[in-house]
Amino acid sequence: MDYKEPVFENVYVGERFGPIVLETDPFFLKSYAYATDDYTGMELSDGLIVPGAFVPGAAIVSELMLVFLSVYDPDGVVGLHQKEEAEYFAPVAPGTRLTLSGRYIDKYEKRGKGYVVLEAEARDLQGRLVVRQRSTEIMRIPTGISVGTGSGEPDRRITPRPLEGQRADRIDADTPVGTALAPLEKHVRQAQMSVFSGAEIHKQGIHTVRRIAQDAGLRDCLAQGMMESCWASEYLTRLFGPAFLASGRHYTTYLHPVYAHDVITVEGEVTGRQADGRVEVEYWLINQDRKPTAVGFGSAVLP
Repeated sequence: MDYKEPVFENVYVGERFGPIVLETDPFFLKSYAYATDDYTGMELSDGLIVPGAFVPGAAIVSELMLVFLSVYDPDGVVGLHQKEEAEYFAPVAPGTRLTLSGRYIDKYEKRGKGYVVLEAEARDLQGRLVVRQRSTEIMRIPTGISVGTGSGEPDRRITPRPLEGQRADRIDADTPVGTALAPLEKHVRQAQMSVFSGAEIHKQGIHTVRRIAQDAGLRDCLAQGMMESCWASEYLTRLFGPAFLASGRHYTTYLHPVYAHDVITVEGEVTGRQADGRVEVEYWLINQDRKPTAVGFGSAVLP
């Protein structure tokens, strides 16, 4: 196949991708679990790790974000993922075959950087919408600006802050606003970064090959921003339970690079409650030096 070069100038608003079939088979689920260290979608049976009741929502989102690579050269991407939005409409059972499709919905320039916005969705074989995502990425980086040094501009100003009082590990209909939430810790490893970024298909780039990363101005391979969204989604799934896969939303903005050997902690607080039962959380990801790498907010409707 003749791929397009993944540069800002080649993108046009309305460009469509797919349909692409995603098989949520055991290999897909095991690969995602290993890459993100998220086993919420797996169970232990007779000493074997097997698929659980539902597919982690972010496992589908991470595939949706890549639908443009059906047209653009996977080995030529040197972009910066700035923001990620995801919505979940229904739990997906392991083994479900999904159809993925997407399109570029916006393209703009700001301070010399070229931004593109991709919207994509996953539907089951009956045509029901199960997951939607929207990602914002820089595909043109001005000369003199190193990859990984820029930062996204959050849609909402969220400030990481000390949390007081007892930390809750679940959110229910009675959890009060202001409740501090138990943290989730992730140890970032290159092997997991490589699996997440396409080692199986020998995908080459700043996430998998140190030489390419260093040529792009990075000190080492860079973890995909989407990995942080996956950790945030796991965090919210653990807090809200199955309700998150049926009605969850999360919006993540990336602020600072994450590298192999970093230790990332997700922290958060219940910040709002709506009349329809939707409970909102603000969260932030910080590294071992207490530097914020991403911030975001998420929610789910609780019965």
